[in-house]
Amino acid sequence: MSDRREVRPEHLLRAVLDDVAVREVLAELGVAATDVLTTLEHKRLAATRAFDVESLHELGIDVATVMTVLNPPYDAEADWQGRVLSRGAQEVCVAALAESVHSDRGVTSGHLLLGLLRSRDRLVAGTLREHGLRLRPARVVVAHRGRRS
Repeated sequence: MSDRREVRPEHLLRAVLDDVAVREVLAELGVAATDVLTTLEHKRLAATRAFDVESLHELGIDVATVMTVLNPPYDAEADWQGRVLSRGAQEVCVAALAESVHSDRGVTSGHLLLGLLRSRDRLVAGTLREHGLRLRPARVVVAHRGRRS
């Protein structure tokens, strides 16, 4: 049984799917964010033995929280409100940071999406793979969009 305070890669994916920029990246790749979310939810429910009645929204895991943690204000500490990143979520964040190396904007939600595409988490990887999402094409779209912004 996992700790309810633990932020896992699936939570990060759920959060970025709510971000406008990520929705636009996915649309450019021919995938609807709502379809990815539906697949994620089906896979999550299939992988659990009991239905978790407390939604992620009630846990407060959203894009704003994720992005604040990744890019905290210069004068403030990142605050996960008592939550801890799982090892898989930490790996996603490190991968997102690596993807942002050539960006002058820091880590964006697009980089977080790329980090998720590099994830070895079975739930996240299976969900993204089911929609034909691959790292290289997504990387091109994120880089192109970064230059336009």
